[in-house]
Amino acid sequence: MGRVILALALAVLLAAVVVACGGSSSDASSTAPAAAATETAAPVETSTPADTSTPGAPSTNEVAALYADNCAGCHGADGSGGSGPALTGEDNLDKVRAQIENGGGPMPAFSSQMPPGQIDALAQYVVGGLQ
Repeated sequence: MGRVILALALAVLLAAVVVACGGSSSDASSTAPAAAATETAAPVETSTPADTSTPGAPSTNEVAALYADNCAGCHGADGSGGSGPALTGEDNLDKVRAQIENGGGPMPAFSSQMPPGQIDALAQYVVGGLQ
């Protein structure tokens, strides 16, 4: 009986996370769930030369793909917002990094889904105006 209640509670929690990030759609500008709690993002391969200044860091294209896969569903493809707040004009790198890492409010934490290097690169991408 206790396991059934636990499974039901986890299902409700997962549904709340999906609803908080919006519904999915084939339109890239619409809101879509960032990632379910049970999914993990595959590590970005860095076997190709990165076009960033940090050795082994994800390339700009890889970071753009990370944003598209994990952030655009709530924050918009151009960072103008959606079910999540607009990211345009964010200039505090430490604040953005901490939000990605730890989540907060309806935003899930990504520290268990992305290695620190990807989180750092994603925070820099957001602060750099999504470029």
